[in-house]
Amino acid sequence: MLNTMFTNWSFIRAIRLILGIIVISQAIFTKNYLFVIPGVLFTGMALFNTGCCGSNGCAIPKSKKQGYGKE
Repeated sequence: MLNTMFTNWSFIRAIRLILGIIVISQAIFTKNYLFVIPGVLFTGMALFNTGCCGSNGCAIPKSKKQGYGKE
């Protein structure tokens, strides 16, 4: 798990981490604690390198058919 946290950082992953920290700090500063939840989600997605769908959750499954109209 530590290997996942410290490797393969991309620009979008860094943006998610920065946004998560900003949302958490603003939620605490304004005492609007409901917004801590999305901040924790953004930060967790960045740290663990996951997306909303998980691994291959949004992937399109391959068709078992060879071509159109053939059965």
